[in-house]
Amino acid sequence: MTAEAKTCAFITLGCKVNQYDTEAIREQVLRMGCREVPANGRADVYVINTCTVTSISDSKGRKLIRRVHRQNPAAMIIVTGCSVDSDPMLAEKLNDCGSVVIVPNHAKSIIASMIDSEIAASDVSTAPRTGGALWDEGISRFEGHTRAFIKIEDGCSNFCAYCIVPYVRGPVRSRPLSSIVNEARRLADSGFREVVLTGIHVGAYGSDGIGHDLADVVLAVNSVEGVRQLRLSSIEAMEVTDRLIDLAADGKLCPHFHLPLQSGSDRVLSAMNRHYTSHQFLSVIERIARRIASPSLTTDVLVGFPGETDDDSAATERVCRDVGFSRTHVFPYSERPGTVAVLLPGKCSPSVIAERKRTMLAVGRETALAYKQQFVGHEVEVLVESQRDLSGSLCGYTDRYIRVVFDGADSLKGTLARVMLERATPEKMKGKLMM
Repeated sequence: MTAEAKTCAFITLGCKVNQYDTEAIREQVLRMGCREVPANGRADVYVINTCTVTSISDSKGRKLIRRVHRQNPAAMIIVTGCSVDSDPMLAEKLNDCGSVVIVPNHAKSIIASMIDSEIAASDVSTAPRTGGALWDEGISRFEGHTRAFIKIEDGCSNFCAYCIVPYVRGPVRSRPLSSIVNEARRLADSGFREVVLTGIHVGAYGSDGIGHDLADVVLAVNSVEGVRQLRLSSIEAMEVTDRLIDLAADGKLCPHFHLPLQSGSDRVLSAMNRHYTSHQFLSVIERIARRIASPSLTTDVLVGFPGETDDDSAATERVCRDVGFSRTHVFPYSERPGTVAVLLPGKCSPSVIAERKRTMLAVGRETALAYKQQFVGHEVEVLVESQRDLSGSLCGYTDRYIRVVFDGADSLKGTLARVMLERATPEKMKGKLMM
């Protein structure tokens, strides 16, 4: 069967970087002449991009692959992503799934040519083994999204005790600035008004000696005609430079920083191999607040890490309240084979972890509501999503990443609309469209 006659479906599990990688693969495959069908449809080829951040993620991926095979046993299934790199026995575990081709992260960029050549699996060995894939051409659209991601780097060298990602993505590798800017131009030409700079370790961009840093990327992408809003996906607090804060203060960067805290206890942070103290984290918050009015600060918190005590948990609550995060993602610790944390003593019981998760979620709702309430009565710009809220209302996000729902016409989707904010809940704000 020629490439032109093949149908292909794409399924993505996991993070923003995986979503970007799938889009890059999709564009290559479609340029080759394949026709895309929905992920739940019947296809000649399925490309499944897996996640390995937890053991549960691995298990979900294997179940998904088996379900796809059961529903379409004649299909060719290409499995790529981090589960492939973390589990050398994955092919054997899937030997009951017919024509499964295993493609590690470093070879994602040759998936399209493999499909075109009837899946020449031996070609995988010819791809450079660098960890995650960096895409020279990048993407020109972002299927199913209102805002476009640009992957500016891959890899991480932090080796947090609970994290498997550095082992499967490799060290930091930064993408050339010119390639990033060209991609931003294509995305703007395709109608995307917001661009999100993403990667495995965004704040480390340039640490591999490429000659530019993250602030250089912000300035360059912001200068692209058609880009109205520019956002960072996530950045370590200690990598927030004064230059980045200044760029957010003068409007070149959204006044929203996602800063993973993980714990407010210095003892736990040390055990996690996080390279800061709670005082240093709060000092960064103070620097941001001195330059930016009402900055939006979102975070990740990991509860129940081995050795965490009630006092440690209380310290995390205090830091979260002191910061007043506008959104808090709470993750219960789960063992990830292959990480240092598996070997640590003092495992917390499931009931303790569940209780600490409930407590932190309550703290998160409290600070999120307090943050949003200060904007009641304010008129803001909202980037309108392509899909309506479950209530049937239009929805979107402000530059501070506040979710807003309001009534309006479908013609507003994908545009920046002026909305008066009228009411707040921990999750979102209700607004009125200003004509």
